[in-house]
Amino acid sequence: MPKSSQPSLFSQLSLVFASLSILGLVGCQSLPSTSNTPTAKTETQSEEKPKEKESKVVVTALPDDGIRRESQPLPSRQPPRVILPENQNNTKKLKDGQGVPAYQNLMQSYLKNLRQNNLKEAESSLIQAQRIAPQSAEVYRELARLANLRKQGSSAEAFARKGLSFAQNNTIRKQLWEQILESAKLRNNANLARQAQQMMQRY
Repeated sequence: MPKSSQPSLFSQLSLVFASLSILGLVGCQSLPSTSNTPTAKTETQSEEKPKEKESKVVVTALPDDGIRRESQPLPSRQPPRVILPENQNNTKKLKDGQGVPAYQNLMQSYLKNLRQNNLKEAESSLIQAQRIAPQSAEVYRELARLANLRKQGSSAEAFARKGLSFAQNNTIRKQLWEQILESAKLRNNANLARQAQQMMQRY
């Protein structure tokens, strides 16, 4: 049997496989490289992070209400000023019978009886006057005088010292110490007499 001029089946298959291999190589070279694409995308995503929301403080101006504000200088510091009430009287108001007509009448009655050497009636008038004016230094001065006239030195000193606690001026104080001096002489009390003389010199 004569040989066929056509190529054998094996040869044809070999050519087909060779052609496919060549096409595969060409296709791989023609495809774009994708090895670096994911990295570039990651870098882009890292750079384009969402910006944090910034907190904003809103300042709202208060209404002026039409009030005009002007800067004023601060007041200078000065020491506090003490204001005393007018006509301040340092003397205490005592129940001394001043301005009381009944008291004045009794004191006049006392002096009248004293000049007449009527000591009992004079003492009665003084006791009544003392009830009206229990803080009268004038009454205690006259009670001390009556006690000295009766030679009662101790009582005279006691009355005079009581009057000193209510005396409001130096004149009455000196007169009270005079009665104390007389009481000291009645009792021969040299120390008390010396003290009374010293106090009288002060007034």
